[in-house]
Amino acid sequence: MKQLLLCLNLFLSVNLFAQIKIDDVGDGWKQTVEQAIDLIKQYDTTRYKLLLENCSQISYSTAPFSTTESGYVILISQRDIKSKNINNIAAVLVHESLHLYFQRKGYKMTEHQEEFRCYVYEMQFLLLLPNIEPWLLEHAQNQIEFYSKP
Repeated sequence: MKQLLLCLNLFLSVNLFAQIKIDDVGDGWKQTVEQAIDLIKQYDTTRYKLLLENCSQISYSTAPFSTTESGYVILISQRDIKSKNINNIAAVLVHESLHLYFQRKGYKMTEHQEEFRCYVYEMQFLLLLPNIEPWLLEHAQNQIEFYSKP
């Protein structure tokens, strides 16, 4: 019975992220991203579904901020991933997955309009998390205020 449960658990964990390729570059980065995806799945199945539908790969970037690439890739900044803050990584994935959705659907809007929508979407997710760090809420709120100006 234990072997059956172990095999079932292994099968489910392998298939959990089968739709998204997470680059494994060491230092536990892949596991950190997997934990962030699990967090999204646990607290917001709608945002989890949007992530799965719009992202096929997660990688990393030396840029000072996380971004998207090629219409289906989320690039997490090294600064973000090195923090190993699961809530922050989850917020990055939620935020960037909405950018991918807009790109895939061909929505046209200004950078300010798009960032405003993505930060509101991110904030809505953050408010669902227990024990969320105040600095994450403050950052999202500051960005919402900044991008709400024309």
